[in-house]
Amino acid sequence: MAENQRLSESDTIILSLHDRWWKKMLAGEKVLEIRKTRPAAAGPFRVLVYITGTGAIQGEFTCNSFLKMRTIPEPQERAGSCLTKQQLKEYAGDSGKPLWGWSVSGAKEFDTPQPLSLYGLKRPPQSWQYYRQKGSEQIE
Repeated sequence: MAENQRLSESDTIILSLHDRWWKKMLAGEKVLEIRKTRPAAAGPFRVLVYITGTGAIQGEFTCNSFLKMRTIPEPQERAGSCLTKQQLKEYAGDSGKPLWGWSVSGAKEFDTPQPLSLYGLKRPPQSWQYYRQKGSEQIE
């Protein structure tokens, strides 16, 4: 995944997420998803949520912005991420590179989970990837 790819208005992100974090997003407890990378565009954009181990997209949320988080001398705990300072430190490692908080709003679960094959995927993304709709294809 190239960080310098640009998102257009019709682009969407597919993000892999553990079920426990998805439940916290749906409950409104987790409003900041922490990642080591982010898309090059500022957003807002649609994020489709793949729950690890299910083989399906379970829902979506909107990401309106990103928060750059320093990791040196150590990461700061961020409200809304549901992660402790120690968890952030372990995730960041010793690279010194910033972490990125993806804003989470409007999380909703789909009535029917959607198989990855519907999106042309044979396997889930390791973290996240762009999804570019072809033609007038609309997936909800």
